[in-house]
Amino acid sequence: MTHEWHAVFTVNDIIMWKHLFFCFFIQLIYQNTGDPIYPVQNPCLAILDRLSDASSGFLNCAVSRARPFKLCEGCVDNYARLQDLIGLLDKTYSDVDRKITCKRFLESYDSIQIVAQLISFVENIWMSSYCDNCITGYKDTNGTIDYSLTDDTKQFIQKKLNFDFCIFNATGRMVPIIPIDLNVTLNTNVCSVCLTTYNSINEFFLKITQQNNNGVCMDIVDTMNYTRLLWSKIYECRRHDPDYVAVIGISFFIPTIVLVFYISALFKGERKQMKLSRQKRLPPHSTTAAIVGARTWLWSNPNE
Repeated sequence: MTHEWHAVFTVNDIIMWKHLFFCFFIQLIYQNTGDPIYPVQNPCLAILDRLSDASSGFLNCAVSRARPFKLCEGCVDNYARLQDLIGLLDKTYSDVDRKITCKRFLESYDSIQIVAQLISFVENIWMSSYCDNCITGYKDTNGTIDYSLTDDTKQFIQKKLNFDFCIFNATGRMVPIIPIDLNVTLNTNVCSVCLTTYNSINEFFLKITQQNNNGVCMDIVDTMNYTRLLWSKIYECRRHDPDYVAVIGISFFIPTIVLVFYISALFKGERKQMKLSRQKRLPPHSTTAAIVGARTWLWSNPNE
């Protein structure tokens, strides 16, 4: 009886261990590596997963900040993380012998080159927006993004805040983010009270435009465009530049002088012509004598 019990126990034990080994084997097959950054099996695929998430986050951020345009300052976190991953492609290898980099592994074995095109597309958005002209020193330090604004960007932001505060004090309303179809009551005090702050930000924008021949940060350009739209279209203020007034005055003054000169020359010419014509005329008796002499000569005999 005892021998049979040991036989049954052995069979059950074997079946249990088979189940345990089977479950453990299935878990090893479908288990993801614990470190999502550098998995033991293939570090390049882990970078690819992170690159996919980072690029998706940047594109979502760029689209959401397309209007008003705040891509540079608003999406610098996503772009810095993406640049950090792009740098890892050249530093990480897909093989144990460290001969094939992840960049070569992910970009050189297909004709479409999705990874290369994605990186080029993201960098083209950043570069065409001239974000490096307003944001510098961005880097990913242990998951924390550090960056700094240029001095021109800081000054422009401060001047924009001064203008917004002036508008608020004159109207009692906050300046809208997008001043389109804004129902406002025209306030003539805005044009006079806030003229100094508007000229300050406008002249500063023209200055940095002349200094940055390679392009102005689109965050600044878009902000200035909306500021001008608010000033000229919404509040119907006009900026009177003394240089323009001088040009307009000269453009009217010179044609007027020329017109007066030609009119006076025309009248003097007519008077001089009348005077000369009267001097060539003969007196009445001289004209009659000349006519009689001519008739006598015509009817006379030439042989006489």
